[in-house]
Amino acid sequence: MKIKKSLSMLAVLGVAGITGCTTTYLIRGAGGTTCATVVRDINQSSQYRPVYNAWLSGYLTRYNYEHDRKLGSGFDDQALIDTALQYCGQNPLDNFDQAADYIIQQLLEKS
Repeated sequence: MKIKKSLSMLAVLGVAGITGCTTTYLIRGAGGTTCATVVRDINQSSQYRPVYNAWLSGYLTRYNYEHDRKLGSGFDDQALIDTALQYCGQNPLDNFDQAADYIIQQLLEKS
């Protein structure tokens, strides 16, 4: 019984390694949405833009809080969400949190 359980665990770990699954944190809210879905949602209805924008603003705020930074000051919400949409258009299989990380990297390079 223990051997069977150990083999099952190895199989799961092997698949995780093969697929490149390294994310161990939980993504809550809109950040776990695929970029393809984000682009589709916003193109279909303007009601989605504030939802994704609010999540992006919260993500950036948390980054600033943790690092005592002011990334994004001088940029309006429109510019930030447009940058995220551009990223998502080029990376449809990524999650929206990866678009947020991309924005942070861009802002760090400019600061």
